[in-house]
Amino acid sequence: NLAKHWPDYYRAEKYLGVYFYRFNVTEPPMDDVRVRRAFSMSVDRAKLVKYVLRGGQQPAFGLVPPGTGKFAAVPRYPYDPAGAKKLLAAYLAEKGDAGRKLINNIELKYNKSEDHQKIAEAIQAMWQENLGVEVKLLNEEWKVFMTTVEELDYQISRMGWIGDFRDPMTFLDLWVTGGGNNNTGWSHTKFDDLIGQARRESDLEKRFGIYNQCEDILAAEMPVLSIYFYRKHYMLHPTVKGWHPTVLDHHPLKHVYLEATD
Repeated sequence: NLAKHWPDYYRAEKYLGVYFYRFNVTEPPMDDVRVRRAFSMSVDRAKLVKYVLRGGQQPAFGLVPPGTGKFAAVPRYPYDPAGAKKLLAAYLAEKGDAGRKLINNIELKYNKSEDHQKIAEAIQAMWQENLGVEVKLLNEEWKVFMTTVEELDYQISRMGWIGDFRDPMTFLDLWVTGGGNNNTGWSHTKFDDLIGQARRESDLEKRFGIYNQCEDILAAEMPVLSIYFYRKHYMLHPTVKGWHPTVLDHHPLKHVYLEATD
């Protein structure tokens, strides 16, 4: 509506952030990577941003958003309902009735917000359609929700992250073992080692190669389900000059001024 009614004022710019769901990998059924990957592969991210969000957001087929220097992550999270069904079927064939009971009692928790609910309901419908799984949605007040996540009192939970600086590290090091923002129970020795190597590597090309290895591990292990990359929406009057879009939304005000009008 903003773009329609105020096209000269409305802006939608790239913003260094990713919206995602965490999996609690310490408890069944999300302790099984086949289930986590099935849930990821059955989410149509492109459809979600086009028909539900409708704000110019970009589907997240990896964890690291565009805008982190010259790093370009290869798409790793396919939309593959048929493959997702096969993974879930293999899990159920192995686990039997106990596995079916677990799958039929999955909950997605998110903090109260109209947007979070809208997204959750859309993804819930995708899981129902593509996997035949009816996930229960539960919303909580922010403080309660944060305790829920920190105590791993969930199976799937929503979250978002805005980068602190323009480098993939600000997104990738969230998932090191015992990291304060990990909150998935996931741990991977090779991933931890790679993050350590990247911190010490001064050669940009080599460091980006390490980051891609980290993305490979996250895509294979799937402790987190990336959904979309953010956009920053705002209104800017044409008389405002010296204001330029940045992925970190940092604007030195000493360079901003109003153009005189008649």
